Amino acid sequence: MKHSTFFSVSICLLLTAGCSSNDSTDKADRINDERIDKQAIAVSDDAKKDAKEVSRLMVRLSDSGLTEYELSKIALQKATNPEVRAYSQRAINDHQQDDRTLRALAKQMNVTLPAELSEKSKSYQEKLTSQKAGTEFDLQYLSNMVDLNDKAIDAADDLIDLAPNDDAKTFARKMLDDDKKHKDQAKQLKNALD
Repeated sequence: MKHSTFFSVSICLLLTAGCSSNDSTDKADRINDERIDKQAIAVSDDAKKDAKEVSRLMVRLSDSGLTEYELSKIALQKATNPEVRAYSQRAINDHQQDDRTLRALAKQMNVTLPAELSEKSKSYQEKLTSQKAGTEFDLQYLSNMVDLNDKAIDAADDLIDLAPNDDAKTFARKMLDDDKKHKDQAKQLKNALD
Protein backbone atom coordinates (compact mmCIF):
# COMPACT_ATOMS: atom_id res chain seq x y z
CA MET A 1 0.00 0.00 0.00
CA LYS A 2 2.80 2.46 0.90
CA HIS A 3 4.57 1.79 -2.40
CA SER A 4 1.33 2.34 -4.33
CA THR A 5 0.67 5.69 -2.63
CA PHE A 6 4.28 6.79 -3.11
CA PHE A 7 4.10 5.77 -6.77
CA SER A 8 0.84 7.70 -7.29
CA VAL A 9 2.21 10.83 -5.62
CA SER A 10 5.42 10.57 -7.67
CA ILE A 11 3.46 10.31 -10.92
CA CYS A 12 1.33 13.34 -9.99
CA LEU A 13 4.45 15.39 -9.18
CA LEU A 14 6.09 14.41 -12.46
CA LEU A 15 2.98 15.33 -14.44
CA THR A 16 2.70 18.66 -12.64
CA ALA A 17 6.38 19.41 -13.20
CA GLY A 18 6.00 18.57 -16.89
CA CYS A 19 3.11 20.99 -17.24
CA SER A 20 4.82 23.94 -15.57
CA SER A 21 7.57 24.80 -17.99
CA ASN A 22 10.40 27.13 -17.13
CA ASP A 23 11.03 27.83 -20.80
CA SER A 24 11.37 31.56 -21.44
CA THR A 25 9.00 31.54 -24.42
CA ASP A 26 6.37 29.65 -22.41
CA LYS A 27 6.69 32.18 -19.58
CA ALA A 28 6.24 35.08 -22.00
CA ASP A 29 3.22 33.34 -23.56
CA ARG A 30 1.63 32.82 -20.12
CA ILE A 31 2.16 36.47 -19.15
CA ASN A 32 0.67 37.68 -22.44
CA ASP A 33 -2.30 35.28 -22.23
CA GLU A 34 -3.11 36.37 -18.67
CA ARG A 35 -2.91 40.04 -19.63
CA ILE A 36 -5.17 39.50 -22.65
CA ASP A 37 -7.67 37.43 -20.65
CA LYS A 38 -7.96 40.26 -18.09
CA GLN A 39 -8.90 42.80 -20.76
CA ALA A 40 -12.34 44.37 -20.70
CA ILE A 41 -15.34 42.09 -21.00
CA ALA A 42 -16.38 44.04 -24.10
CA VAL A 43 -13.48 42.48 -26.00
CA SER A 44 -14.76 39.48 -27.95
CA ASP A 45 -13.34 36.00 -27.54
CA ASP A 46 -12.23 36.07 -31.19
CA ALA A 47 -10.36 39.34 -30.64
CA LYS A 48 -8.66 37.87 -27.55
CA LYS A 49 -7.75 34.73 -29.51
CA ASP A 50 -6.20 36.85 -32.29
CA ALA A 51 -4.33 39.00 -29.74
CA LYS A 52 -2.91 35.87 -28.11
CA GLU A 53 -1.78 34.53 -31.48
CA VAL A 54 -0.13 37.86 -32.39
CA SER A 55 1.74 37.88 -29.08
CA ARG A 56 2.83 34.24 -29.59
CA LEU A 57 4.15 35.06 -33.05
CA MET A 58 6.08 38.03 -31.69
CA VAL A 59 7.53 35.81 -28.94
CA ARG A 60 8.59 33.22 -31.55
CA LEU A 61 10.19 35.89 -33.74
CA SER A 62 12.04 37.27 -30.73
CA ASP A 63 13.37 33.84 -29.75
CA SER A 64 14.37 33.03 -33.32
CA GLY A 65 16.14 36.36 -33.76
CA LEU A 66 17.98 36.06 -30.44
CA THR A 67 19.00 32.52 -31.31
CA GLU A 68 20.32 33.52 -34.72
CA TYR A 69 22.21 36.38 -33.06
CA GLU A 70 23.78 34.12 -30.41
CA LEU A 71 24.69 31.37 -32.89
CA SER A 72 26.19 33.96 -35.22
CA LYS A 73 28.37 35.31 -32.39
CA ILE A 74 29.73 31.79 -31.91
CA ALA A 75 30.24 31.40 -35.66
CA LEU A 76 32.07 34.71 -35.88
CA GLN A 77 34.67 33.25 -33.51
CA LYS A 78 34.79 29.63 -34.71
CA ALA A 79 33.90 29.55 -38.41
CA THR A 80 36.87 28.69 -40.59
CA ASN A 81 35.39 29.77 -43.92
CA PRO A 82 35.72 33.56 -44.45
CA GLU A 83 32.35 33.73 -46.24
CA VAL A 84 30.65 32.00 -43.31
CA ARG A 85 32.27 34.50 -40.91
CA ALA A 86 31.07 37.38 -43.12
CA TYR A 87 27.57 35.87 -43.18
CA SER A 88 27.57 35.55 -39.38
CA GLN A 89 28.57 39.23 -39.03
CA ARG A 90 25.71 40.31 -41.33
CA ALA A 91 23.29 38.16 -39.32
CA ILE A 92 24.51 39.75 -36.06
CA ASN A 93 24.04 43.27 -37.46
CA ASP A 94 20.60 42.53 -38.92
CA HIS A 95 19.32 40.83 -35.77
CA GLN A 96 20.56 43.59 -33.47
CA GLN A 97 18.54 46.09 -35.49
CA ASP A 98 15.51 43.78 -35.78
CA ASP A 99 15.55 43.06 -32.03
CA ARG A 100 15.51 46.79 -31.21
CA THR A 101 12.56 47.29 -33.58
CA LEU A 102 10.67 44.27 -32.21
CA ARG A 103 11.22 45.34 -28.59
CA ALA A 104 9.91 48.85 -29.35
CA LEU A 105 6.89 47.35 -31.12
CA ALA A 106 6.26 44.93 -28.26
CA LYS A 107 6.39 47.80 -25.76
CA GLN A 108 3.94 49.80 -27.87
CA MET A 109 1.59 46.78 -28.08
CA ASN A 110 2.10 45.74 -24.43
CA VAL A 111 3.53 42.34 -25.40
CA THR A 112 6.05 40.61 -23.14
CA LEU A 113 9.00 39.07 -24.99
CA PRO A 114 11.24 36.33 -23.59
CA ALA A 115 14.10 37.47 -21.40
CA GLU A 116 16.39 34.68 -22.55
CA LEU A 117 16.67 31.91 -25.13
CA SER A 118 14.13 29.09 -25.11
CA GLU A 119 15.27 25.63 -24.05
CA LYS A 120 15.33 24.52 -27.70
CA SER A 121 17.43 27.53 -28.63
CA LYS A 122 19.81 26.85 -25.76
CA SER A 123 20.30 23.33 -27.10
CA TYR A 124 21.27 24.80 -30.50
CA GLN A 125 23.70 27.10 -28.71
CA GLU A 126 25.22 24.34 -26.54
CA LYS A 127 25.66 21.98 -29.48
CA LEU A 128 27.35 24.64 -31.58
CA THR A 129 29.55 25.81 -28.71
CA SER A 130 30.79 22.27 -28.08
CA GLN A 131 31.76 21.69 -31.71
CA LYS A 132 35.33 22.13 -32.84
CA ALA A 133 36.12 24.75 -35.45
CA GLY A 134 36.27 23.43 -38.99
CA THR A 135 34.09 22.65 -41.98
CA GLU A 136 31.73 20.49 -39.88
CA PHE A 137 31.17 23.44 -37.55
CA ASP A 138 30.50 25.77 -40.48
CA LEU A 139 28.00 23.29 -41.97
CA GLN A 140 26.22 22.81 -38.63
CA TYR A 141 25.93 26.56 -38.10
CA LEU A 142 24.51 27.06 -41.60
CA SER A 143 22.11 24.17 -41.16
CA ASN A 144 20.87 25.71 -37.90
CA MET A 145 20.41 29.05 -39.62
CA VAL A 146 18.35 27.47 -42.41
CA ASP A 147 16.13 25.76 -39.82
CA LEU A 148 15.72 28.86 -37.66
CA ASN A 149 14.96 31.08 -40.64
CA ASP A 150 12.36 28.60 -41.88
CA LYS A 151 10.51 28.90 -38.57
CA ALA A 152 10.88 32.68 -38.53
CA ILE A 153 9.54 32.91 -42.09
CA ASP A 154 6.43 30.99 -41.06
CA ALA A 155 5.91 33.21 -37.99
CA ALA A 156 6.47 36.45 -39.92
CA ASP A 157 4.11 35.33 -42.68
CA ASP A 158 1.40 34.55 -40.12
CA LEU A 159 2.01 37.86 -38.34
CA ILE A 160 1.47 39.77 -41.60
CA ASP A 161 -2.02 38.24 -41.80
CA LEU A 162 -2.92 38.90 -38.14
CA ALA A 163 -1.07 42.14 -37.40
CA PRO A 164 -3.39 44.60 -35.65
CA ASN A 165 -1.68 47.73 -36.98
CA ASP A 166 0.55 49.06 -39.75
CA ASP A 167 3.68 49.06 -37.57
CA ALA A 168 3.30 45.34 -36.86
CA LYS A 169 2.63 44.58 -40.55
CA THR A 170 5.66 46.61 -41.64
CA PHE A 171 7.87 44.85 -39.11
CA ALA A 172 6.56 41.41 -40.12
CA ARG A 173 7.21 42.15 -43.82
CA LYS A 174 10.76 43.27 -43.03
CA MET A 175 11.35 40.12 -40.98
CA LEU A 176 9.95 37.97 -43.78
CA ASP A 177 12.29 39.60 -46.32
CA ASP A 178 15.33 39.44 -44.00
CA ASP A 179 14.73 35.82 -43.02
CA LYS A 180 14.21 34.70 -46.62
CA LYS A 181 17.47 36.41 -47.54
CA HIS A 182 19.31 34.85 -44.57
CA LYS A 183 17.91 31.40 -45.38
CA ASP A 184 18.89 31.63 -49.06
CA GLN A 185 22.41 32.82 -48.21
CA ALA A 186 22.87 30.04 -45.65
CA LYS A 187 21.69 27.42 -48.15
CA GLN A 188 24.05 28.75 -50.84
CA LEU A 189 27.01 28.73 -48.48
CA LYS A 190 26.09 25.26 -47.21
CA ASN A 191 25.88 23.92 -50.77
CA ALA A 192 29.26 25.47 -51.60
CA LEU A 193 30.87 23.79 -48.55
CA ASP A 194 29.28 20.35 -49.08
